[in-house]
This record gives sequence, structure tokens and C-alpha cells, in this order.
Amino acid sequence: MARLTLHPDTGFTLRHMNQMRISEVADRVGVPTSTVRYYERVGLIPEPARTHSGYRAYDAAAEARLLFITRGKRLGLTLDEVRDLMVVWDGTNCSATQVRMAELVAAKRADIVRRIHELEQFAEQLDEVHAALSATAESETCSADLQCCAPGVPDRPVALLTSAAFQVSS
Repeated sequence: MARLTLHPDTGFTLRHMNQMRISEVADRVGVPTSTVRYYERVGLIPEPARTHSGYRAYDAAAEARLLFITRGKRLGLTLDEVRDLMVVWDGTNCSATQVRMAELVAAKRADIVRRIHELEQFAEQLDEVHAALSATAESETCSADLQCCAPGVPDRPVALLTSAAFQVSS
């Protein structure tokens, strides 16, 4: 089935109903068009057919793949994990995908629990440092051990947290 759209000044356009432009498929899935183009570039979704006027024409299968990728990303999966999962899924293999998705989600949850524990320990260390700074009288010159402006925590180094510890995997 095709859709005919009449334009008073420019004529008409004819488009197949089962095809969507990039903005339509992006809106339906809830991502920016730039994300759709990026997923094409990295091979997560195949490059779509083009209309006679050069517009991308996405079908329902492309929409399903994009929805699958988007939901995986929202669960914290990396694009590599999504790519591997898509090989299992391939648009139809629901039960095997469900099992693998459950494994990935459980691993993400365990990672978050570990990160929370690390952050709680770090917060305790920061509280100790803050208390030490607040208890030290202000001085114009630093002491040799720097306890006045950069106190250490006895017998425990401050947790080394990189910016990666605060990021959801990409």
C-alpha cells in the first residue's frame, strides 16, 4: 500500500506505507536521528534502501532492530554486548535471547552493587579527610607532612576511582 500526499505548491509525493523516513523511525523508537545514522555507520542496523529522491526508507525490521538496540542501551549494555546479543536474536530467536539478556542484566546488576560499595567506601574516606581538614587550624604556610591542606587517611589509601567508575558502559 502506498500513501499519496498532495502539496499545493509542489505537487505530490508517493511513498510505500511500510517505509518510514529516518525522522519517523527515530521518533517511534525514541532516539535522535543522529543515533540512527551512527548505528548504521557502525553496522548495527543495515543501510536502508533509498527513495528516488535520496531519503532513507526504513522498514518494520529496521525499526525492530533499532528498538532492540535502544532497549539494550537503556539497560546499560555496551554496543559490543548489543551486537553480540543481536546475533543471537536475529529478529526471531526470542527464547535464546531472553536467556542471554538475563545473564547480561544480572552481570550489570552485580557490577553496580560492586560500584556502590566502592563509592560508599570512598564517601567514608572523604568524610574522614573533611573532618581532618575542619579540625586543623588554618595556617599561612604548609607543614612538611601536608596534613594541614592535604591530609591522608591512616593505613588506607583513598580509593582510586576513575571517571569510568561513574559511567554506564557504552
